[in-house]
Amino acid sequence: MFIGVFYGIAACMLWGFVYLVPLVLPQYDPAYIAAGRFVSFGLLAGPLIWLEREEMRCYTLADWIYVAKLGVIGNIVYFWCLTYCIQYAGAPFAGMCMSLVPVLVALVSNFKNRRKGRGLPLSRLAPGLLLILAGLVIANITEFRLVVEASRDGSARFWFGVFMGVLALLTWTWYPIRNAEWLLAHPERSARTWSTAQGLTTLPFAIVFYLVVWKFDEPGRALLGPDPWWFVLVVAASGIVCSWMGIVLWNAMSQRLPTALGGQLIVFETIFAVIYAHALRAAWPEPTMTAGLALLLAGVLLSLRAFRRQW
Repeated sequence: MFIGVFYGIAACMLWGFVYLVPLVLPQYDPAYIAAGRFVSFGLLAGPLIWLEREEMRCYTLADWIYVAKLGVIGNIVYFWCLTYCIQYAGAPFAGMCMSLVPVLVALVSNFKNRRKGRGLPLSRLAPGLLLILAGLVIANITEFRLVVEASRDGSARFWFGVFMGVLALLTWTWYPIRNAEWLLAHPERSARTWSTAQGLTTLPFAIVFYLVVWKFDEPGRALLGPDPWWFVLVVAASGIVCSWMGIVLWNAMSQRLPTALGGQLIVFETIFAVIYAHALRAAWPEPTMTAGLALLLAGVLLSLRAFRRQW
């Protein structure tokens, strides 16, 4: 179990760097950054096909369709929804939506496992989840105020952003559950190969996504933006480290832990993102943020203890 927890935390440690990318590319729209990251993820997968060729020969057509859905929905559709949410409802609301992912993944996964006779009783799962939920509320208290202010005009634009935020939340709840289900059903398969397959099937959609973003941007904008070499370097690094390596580690975790526990480890992505952002600004987090993160960590540890008795 503990090696699975290590893989999950390591994946979140890498994913936390995603939140720094817009800070080092302030002249680029988030859609360009996301599309570039997924393109680099797919381009990396190309040369790796040769290394993974033996195992990929074992994939059926159903496996390729499954991994394509994971790659497209879990990457492109998710970020498309999230981008609209940020633009129309604001970043605070988007952050609040995505902070609910660990709780939803845990509840849905445990419900599905209970139907198979393997889940935890809700009485044992609830204490850890309640601590996580309390930590999310306290850590996002400032964002709550900003969302209330943004919603006062009641405009259709704001509520469309809310709708897209909910879709992003549902999409990213669906992805780790469905990804883990395949990996748990195929323990003999390599987590690395499954990550490469996701990048490979995402590539053509990511290229189209990037070209559409560029086409509808302001006229005369260069294909790679105002600082092409720096842009390519950053998105290539995020595609390799945050996408491919992060998914490899997450897949390895998903093969070793119940999804209801693994989903809760997503809170470490938030924790690492906060640590990196404040380190970059050379500032200490606010007391409410620190208290919230402490409750998140306590909730995960409590859940780990509950699952350890059964797993």
